[in-house]
Amino acid sequence: MNKLDVESVHFIKVESGDEGQRIDNFIRKRYPSLPKNRIYQMLRKGEVRLNKKRVKPTDRLTAGDELRMPPIIDAQRALTTVPPFWLERIRQAVIYEDAHFLILNKPAGIAVHAGSKQQYGLIDAVRAIWGEGYAELAHRLDRDTSGVLVLGKNRAALAGFQAAMHSGEVKKRYWALVSGKWNPQIKEVRIRLEKAMLQGGERMVLSRGEGQWARTYFCILRDFKEATLLEAVLDTGRTHQIRVSVQSKGHGIGGDGKYGDDAFNRRLRKAGFHGMFLHAKEIQFAYEGDEICVQAPLPDAHQQLLDKGNF
Repeated sequence: MNKLDVESVHFIKVESGDEGQRIDNFIRKRYPSLPKNRIYQMLRKGEVRLNKKRVKPTDRLTAGDELRMPPIIDAQRALTTVPPFWLERIRQAVIYEDAHFLILNKPAGIAVHAGSKQQYGLIDAVRAIWGEGYAELAHRLDRDTSGVLVLGKNRAALAGFQAAMHSGEVKKRYWALVSGKWNPQIKEVRIRLEKAMLQGGERMVLSRGEGQWARTYFCILRDFKEATLLEAVLDTGRTHQIRVSVQSKGHGIGGDGKYGDDAFNRRLRKAGFHGMFLHAKEIQFAYEGDEICVQAPLPDAHQQLLDKGNF
């Protein structure tokens, strides 16, 4: 990136390799250290122009497009130091790899992106281990959710996976340990979800009549004295969908401090379990004629809790 990019208005010619990419994602990739809220501010205020016209974050690029960018300050990626503990865990988390995808069994406790509460994310560990541009996130998992996480190793793979996601052709299965006895008659939960900010600034997802529809299919895998191990299959992919769907039926996922059951969480801690028991167990999708189905083993702490069964 040259000095002109930092100090003045500049223009970017879109190459064929970036065709089809959303504008907000393109900017994030080109200016990785630029805060996300600044990117959306530039787009909202019209500081970014596509072929001399205002543009929305979701608009997609075409080869040959001209993007007008305002002066970008601190556009270079800041050096992000990832602790050796996490580097080693991510290095050992590979469960599938081919020419197009890198699939990890994401450990709980690390966000996929850096944020206000963590100065590094899983993607920073990937870049530190395998190099810049080796693979990029194809979707997200919450910080405290473990399991299957897909990264694309090229633009075509990323676009193909995300198109399959949008058309409902990616199948995801989760395992969740929930408080209480789940009613076996509840096999489907369909609710409307809306993002909200509560008093005090906490961000939540609430079940509200005007929100987006979310549907999740549930089945019981194992009953315990005061808990149930569920399999959840997503029909839609809303933020915190499984957690809020479980809450809507009077239960809470073990260790979920935001939507869960405090008494159940205390019992799990007493049993030696710390964290949230929501695990992305399996993902299945097709790419270039090949069926890819990957399963992620439960983390040791989750398996040990199930083996004890004393909760």
